[in-house]
Amino acid sequence: MKPARLHSLARAEIREAVTFYNDARDGLGDEFADVVEEAIARIERQPKAVSPYRNGYRKCVVDKRFPYLIFYHEYDDHVWVASVYHSSREPDAWMDRTPENGGSN
Repeated sequence: MKPARLHSLARAEIREAVTFYNDARDGLGDEFADVVEEAIARIERQPKAVSPYRNGYRKCVVDKRFPYLIFYHEYDDHVWVASVYHSSREPDAWMDRTPENGGSN
């Protein structure tokens, strides 16, 4: 198992989506947060389980109900989550992100 470290903007993307979904229906944002947490746990357990995306990144679908993708890069001792991204947004706008503090976030 490799622990996940999230970019601060990935954390912000999760918070924004939780707020959006909770505003749409009480509790829906919390359900979203749970499935994102489950997806990240799957990535930690099996980082190579999904196909490569590009430039060393992999792309994980969060859940059928929520159109979000998790883009991450596997390192020797951890996985770095660059983005938790809505699938209808510009596909690679997040690709200029780099790990903060050596990817420790």
